Amino acid sequence: MALFKVGSVQAQPEIFAVLDVGSSKVVCFIGHQEAGAGVRILGAGYHASAGLKSGAVVDMEAAEYTIRHAVTKAEKAAGLAISSVIVNVSTRSLKSRHINVETTFSSAEVADKDLRRLVDTAMAEFAEPEQAILHALPMNWTLDGERGIRDPRGMFGKNLGVDMHFVTANVGVLRNLAHCIERCHLRIAGMIASPYGAGEAVLVDDEFDLGVTLIDMGAGITTAAVFRDRTLVYVDAIGVGGKNVTSDIARGLTTPWEAAERIKTIYGSALESPDDDTQMVPCPPMGAQDELHHEPLSSLTSIVRSRAEETFEILRDRFKDAGIGDFAGRRIVLTGGAAQLSGAVQLAEYIFGKRVRVGHPHGLLGLPDEMTGPDFAVAAGLIKHVFHDKTEANNGPPDLSGRRIRQRRYAGGNVVRSLKWFKDNF
Repeated sequence: MALFKVGSVQAQPEIFAVLDVGSSKVVCFIGHQEAGAGVRILGAGYHASAGLKSGAVVDMEAAEYTIRHAVTKAEKAAGLAISSVIVNVSTRSLKSRHINVETTFSSAEVADKDLRRLVDTAMAEFAEPEQAILHALPMNWTLDGERGIRDPRGMFGKNLGVDMHFVTANVGVLRNLAHCIERCHLRIAGMIASPYGAGEAVLVDDEFDLGVTLIDMGAGITTAAVFRDRTLVYVDAIGVGGKNVTSDIARGLTTPWEAAERIKTIYGSALESPDDDTQMVPCPPMGAQDELHHEPLSSLTSIVRSRAEETFEILRDRFKDAGIGDFAGRRIVLTGGAAQLSGAVQLAEYIFGKRVRVGHPHGLLGLPDEMTGPDFAVAAGLIKHVFHDKTEANNGPPDLSGRRIRQRRYAGGNVVRSLKWFKDNF
């Protein structure tokens, strides 16, 4: 992805802003690259979410209010105003698609134009008008049948192929998100899938190389990404998150939603203990005429564990169906606010049969202490992602107009394509 400048290009060309729009909070980071040091956070702000559910805008005015307040806090901390942002995408429509294309080229030595032409062919093969491309990543190149080539330029052969990984999301959801941000007088410079961004924040080099699965457990949605050989190879999302646990507690213990959230934070665990039946949890009443009542901790633990088990089992089955369970390596990293739930790591290890840890953002200078937890991993990863070299085939924000599909559909017949081939090769 190309870099997009924020604010005044002449005065501060290296400053960028990112926006993590979540179901529980909206986070804004403003930062720049310090030579020889790393990425420094100049300003950070967040605000409790409203008008957002499972990564989608459900109330435009409330969501706009939330975003404005988060951005204003970050701008005040940084002492500057921003005009554009890189924003995350966390929606149930987030998915992967792989396309393999091959071509025969005229020259004996592979050049940049050959790679570009093959990638353009793969982009043209993607024909889902209701889906927008967030990321287009060349995973593996093949040359005369030899696979696993990282960079075929300068090599000799006649048949060149590429495996492309497309990360997509529903156009309608993205249009609403883009419109909401534009109402805040901000331009969208790019969109990044949430688990892709979170991986940038918390994973280490060995995990990127050997294979790792990142699971971002948000409030309204859980997303996952698989990395191997320093490449994003798979993403998925399910509409279950920390708020579902809270709702289960509120119903199961007959207590208000706000009280259920506090109970989850203080007493909630996905692991049973021998004294759960004897320890009691105070539960505030639903109505003014009711009285405070107590429920055994075992009831709470059963509720929490059931929902957490369901989340991990759905993902496990999705990984198995996609055929990437073993390919993803033997390690899982949890991020997001729900990853802080007691017993989440142990339960994930039991269900997936892999080593599990909670990921915390690292490699950022000036990150406020209260924003170093796994619930700020996506925002931290977005700001790091901006400054890293990318191998993506698409630049800038995704096309939400459908123009790319129409242009491909009416690009011309065989004569036009033949002329383009002739121009590319001679």
